[in-house]
Amino acid sequence: MLDSRREFLRFNFAVDVEFKANGDSFSGMTKNVSRDGISFISQSCNIDIGSSLQFQMQNPQRKAIIEACGNIAWKRQMGDECHLGLHFKDINKFEKSDVLDVAYDNWLSSMRKA
Repeated sequence: MLDSRREFLRFNFAVDVEFKANGDSFSGMTKNVSRDGISFISQSCNIDIGSSLQFQMQNPQRKAIIEACGNIAWKRQMGDECHLGLHFKDINKFEKSDVLDVAYDNWLSSMRKA
């Protein structure tokens, strides 16, 4: 779970997400989340490393939309999927806590089943 390059643990976290970058809008799915970033999978990703990306996703604990932004830290094309890693630049700390709580609880539940 902890890659030697990573400072924080990453937890699987899958929800639909909408992106905006460079005037383009596209959608995808979150893959995992950590204290300082989140990764996504999308069918299109006309965006460069270092670019700013704004995104929206459902708060998993409330009936509200989380709006946040960050910078693209890495990008990989895998077949017809584009995988993006984003370093948080601006996200409400309470909403980030909600996301991390749900992701951690899911991880803990999967560990108990194993």
